[in-house]
Amino acid sequence: MASGNSFWDFQEKFAAKKSPAPSQSTDTAGAAAAKPLSVTQLTQRIERALKSQLPATVLVQGEVSNFKLHAGSGHAYFTLKDPAACIDCIMYRSDAETLRFTPADGLELIATGRVGVFAPRGRYQLYVTHLQPLGQGALELARQQIQAKLQAEGLFDADRKRPVPRYPRRIALVTSTQTAAVQDMLKVLRRFPFLHVQVYHVPVQGDGSAERIAAALHHLSRLDVHDLILLGRGGGSLEDLWEFNEEILARAVAATSAPVVTGIGHEIDVSIADLVADHHAHTPTEAAQIATQYWRTAPDLLDGHALRLKREIQSLLTHARQRLAHIERHELFRRPLDRVNQLRQLLDDRERTLTTAIAARLRDKSDRIARLEARLRERHPRHRTVLESQRLTALVTRLRRAAGQTLQIRSRTIDLLAARLHAINPQEVLKRGYSLTTHKKTGQIVRDPSNVKPGETLITRLATGQIESTVQDARQLRLFE
Repeated sequence: MASGNSFWDFQEKFAAKKSPAPSQSTDTAGAAAAKPLSVTQLTQRIERALKSQLPATVLVQGEVSNFKLHAGSGHAYFTLKDPAACIDCIMYRSDAETLRFTPADGLELIATGRVGVFAPRGRYQLYVTHLQPLGQGALELARQQIQAKLQAEGLFDADRKRPVPRYPRRIALVTSTQTAAVQDMLKVLRRFPFLHVQVYHVPVQGDGSAERIAAALHHLSRLDVHDLILLGRGGGSLEDLWEFNEEILARAVAATSAPVVTGIGHEIDVSIADLVADHHAHTPTEAAQIATQYWRTAPDLLDGHALRLKREIQSLLTHARQRLAHIERHELFRRPLDRVNQLRQLLDDRERTLTTAIAARLRDKSDRIARLEARLRERHPRHRTVLESQRLTALVTRLRRAAGQTLQIRSRTIDLLAARLHAINPQEVLKRGYSLTTHKKTGQIVRDPSNVKPGETLITRLATGQIESTVQDARQLRLFE
């Protein structure tokens, strides 16, 4: 940026013009200096100074740092820096959407824009309208970024790709009808008039072409009636072929229901769509040739198969005739009644066996029924009543016998107790010569001479009566002394 004077030189000149002449009085200068500026006024003066001293558009070279894409507004915020300084940058959504690549930290760029003041923050920043990578084109950088992203997702893996059908009958050409590519492909396909070819017209160059081609591929996938899809375009520059490097088209190619063969550009051109496709042809003509490569050799292959089929059929016929001749010589056809008689004999034998088995089974069932009838007779209620009556009679007999025995035992026990009671009866003791003396007054038994006093009346009981006596001397000699 060439400029005769710097911004600060301009400020000094501006201040010199506004400052009062030396001849003015000191009171006037003090009054002017005492009037302050608001922050807004100062910011506006700085912005006017920047606009008047700087070009409307500047080119700034620097390294990207702190790149962020705001999810809500879509604006891009980043910093451009060099070893000595840095400047904040903003790129509005309308400008950011036109970028073919995604800026990343550490990337050297040339930014095109204007310098302005962001008043709420009180700082100047660069309002960017265009970004150009340093040392390589924006399209090439964008292609490398998209290719690295899709490769990391596995869209280029060989095991994901589908084989091209050997004999496709329904082929869809996705290309522009206004290019030579469609004529080149149809020239090859017209050699096989039995093929059902559908040309799906789409723009193959210019903004929005990738979206149109992707929509066509999605439509064909929903129909799902084609065996193969050919995506072709003639040669051109990187800018002309750029739509085939868009991510939306690459994902549409990977999501088709039928295999996709691409023929885009010349032999040296390889787009991202070529890398994702199931098969990559170098030109549109080669794409059509790949689709029909097996059809070209189909007549010779069909003749070979027909010859082998004829030989196989002849071999089968010969073998069948030999088997038929062998069957004709078989004894069965010479004496067919022998086989009939054998079958009749076998039938008779099976009938006898079946009759014998049925008779044996019937006998077995009859014996079993007889045994069951005998068991039922044994268990008839009449027999059960007789048995229970006999059992009851036996029980009554046993009960009577047990009652008689119990009564005899009880009688003997009572007799023994009566004998014992009779033996200890006092009357019986008296009969044996003993006597019983009691106090007449109290009736107490006299067991010791000390129990009586002189003058007391005693009653002496004998076996046949009693004697009344009066105690005179209690100190008489004891009996048997």
